[in-house]
Amino acid sequence: MPSRKVALSDARTFLRAHKTGVGVAAAALLVVGGAAVAGSPETATTVAAVVDGETIDVLVDGEEQRVRLLNVAISEECLREEATAFLTERLPAGTEVDLELDEEHHDEAGRLLAGVLEEGSLVNEEIARAGLGVAVVEEPNRRFYDAVLTAQQAAEVEGLGLSSETVECTVPAQVLAYGEQVTELEAAVGAGTIAELDGWSAEAAAAAATGAVLATLLDGDDTAFPLVAYTGEHWTLREDVEEWTARLVAVEETITTERAAEEERLEREEAERRAAEEAERRAAEDAERRAAEEAAREAEEAARAEEAARAEQEAERAAEAEETSSGSGGNAYYKNCTAARDAGAAPVYAGQPGYGSHLDRDGDGVGCE
Repeated sequence: MPSRKVALSDARTFLRAHKTGVGVAAAALLVVGGAAVAGSPETATTVAAVVDGETIDVLVDGEEQRVRLLNVAISEECLREEATAFLTERLPAGTEVDLELDEEHHDEAGRLLAGVLEEGSLVNEEIARAGLGVAVVEEPNRRFYDAVLTAQQAAEVEGLGLSSETVECTVPAQVLAYGEQVTELEAAVGAGTIAELDGWSAEAAAAAATGAVLATLLDGDDTAFPLVAYTGEHWTLREDVEEWTARLVAVEETITTERAAEEERLEREEAERRAAEEAERRAAEDAERRAAEEAAREAEEAARAEEAARAEQEAERAAEAEETSSGSGGNAYYKNCTAARDAGAAPVYAGQPGYGSHLDRDGDGVGCE
């Protein structure tokens, strides 16, 4: 586009007629499509304040007006404060700047659209070169777009600002963090307890949610934030997310397989435990039954022995009673043959004192033979 100059008086008239809080320097010589006239006092505009990373206020005849830096934009969500700090340090209040316009002079908010030059350096471009802004086309204004885009791409290659993998709010950092989540799960997942496997499953679900958000984000409008910040061919963000997601699916399948195996192992152990308890119960019952049987046998034997002893005693008493009642034995009585022998009465014949059938085992009428 051929350059065309605007007279200083026309510039002042234009600015005063379009004051809507938009800053430009009333004394500036505005050059549309060409370079400002360096070194001329009339081209100097003084910065009053920095509003944000893409907007400044300048003084026009002592009054502030707002200027929007043309063909560069900063993110509302990521590094906005850093961009503002950068521009504040770059253009402190009182800094003299030159403004250059393009086809359309104002945006819908009424801000003047301009390239801002400080000592010949395009500040619009510097913001992008620091990785804090991106190139945008604001039709029909494209005058500074190529320069800003080149600066942005250089920042992308170097991983600065919005292209950094160490700044949490950037898309590359979020994709990298997603990859690290998946890698950590891959390293951790294996055979484990149900609690461990459920914990890994929860982590995998959280990672999957992150992956889904990133996939949706990366399928969005690449002419708007945040994707507009990533123009270089070296970016493989979509492919990276797809790869991590595929690996995460494999991790989830491993968790499912290991959990099923652990559940089977626990069920087997439970069955074995129950079988062991049943065997132990039966063994205890058998032991108890045998002990009861032995106790019963011993009690029966004791009862028989007691019964035999009682029968013997009754027999002895009966014999004694018989001998006493018959009078055949007189008053003599021998409990056994030992007693008879001790008394000098053995052998004892039937009809003699002390004779009793308990002494005559063979019943031949002679006791204690």
